[in-house]
Amino acid sequence: MKQLLHFETHQKKSNSEWLVLVHGAGGSTRTWKRQTEPLGEAYNLLVIDLPGHGQNAGRTFQEDKYTFEFVAHKIWEVVDHLGIQKVHLVGISLGTILCLQMRVLHPNRVLSMIMPGAIVQLNLKLRLLASVSLFFAKIIGYRNFYNISAYIMMPRGNHKKSREVFIKESKALTVDEFKKWTNLYYHLNAALNHFFQLNSAVPHLLVMGSQDHLFLPPAQKYADAHPNANISIIPKCGHVVSIEKAQQFNEICLSFLNALPLQKQVPT
Repeated sequence: MKQLLHFETHQKKSNSEWLVLVHGAGGSTRTWKRQTEPLGEAYNLLVIDLPGHGQNAGRTFQEDKYTFEFVAHKIWEVVDHLGIQKVHLVGISLGTILCLQMRVLHPNRVLSMIMPGAIVQLNLKLRLLASVSLFFAKIIGYRNFYNISAYIMMPRGNHKKSREVFIKESKALTVDEFKKWTNLYYHLNAALNHFFQLNSAVPHLLVMGSQDHLFLPPAQKYADAHPNANISIIPKCGHVVSIEKAQQFNEICLSFLNALPLQKQVPT
């Protein structure tokens, strides 16, 4: 019997399309609480806790090391368990990488992708930062490493709420889980280069903050390189747009989704 990730569903109508919401490193289903009501008015929502996060804290998934493919498979297992054929994917930060991997695994089942705080490529600055961070994580401890990383990614005063949410949620992770997730950084550049080169007919929307100093330039480059990818930039906003500018983010999402052709759901 498969060990499913913890999940929550918010279902309005059986024939409504489904959004799968995938949080980032250190997040949980609670990361999306500002989206549940506005997005759930028109769409069914499937919100998932990643391994080691949220309600999955303390659970063992029989993996010494995580890979993007393993975690993406675990999310698809929940989708299959619920009998959902096709989905819209919404991933924040690290969750955007998992959504890209999910699209690779089942491209015909993905209706669209919304990628707030998208991580799509590591430029030289990010590669150097990742290498240095991994070195210091072993010295100062993984939890301290995560807390410092939150300040590096979200340094401004108006980013405070986002920082506090992710630092608070990350406390659920054990040291072993931190190690498993940190291990993904060793494979991050290769995975992103692979995803960047892939063309896809799936409509993509990248939603970025104008103050996302680490990830906005690569996101703009990605949008320029892919005809089916659009980018929306929210002024005076940092990395976690879904928290910092929740109302504006929700409106952008609904506008994008409502412009897509309606798909009929067929049970698996």
